[in-house]
Amino acid sequence: MRFYSMSHESVYALPLTTFWMLDRNISRIKAEEDQRQLRLSLVAQAGDQEAIKEYMTELSTAVGNPVIQKAAMEQGAMNRLKVLMGVQDE
Repeated sequence: MRFYSMSHESVYALPLTTFWMLDRNISRIKAEEDQRQLRLSLVAQAGDQEAIKEYMTELSTAVGNPVIQKAAMEQGAMNRLKVLMGVQDE
């Protein structure tokens, strides 16, 4: 199924009920995307700054906040990894 980026072989391997469930969801997902696109167009054409701000807030809430962590490598970690992998320093 092109919509789900599935190969023909993968689709043939699906149980019949799963195939039809996925098929029904294609229309539902596309309709939801169309509704969002229509709302975006209406908000943009209205030019109402308050409506634009509200829509942006809703989209930001839907996206959520990613977790950002600082990564720090332990002292000597690279050398220990090289030893484990059997890599010689050149």
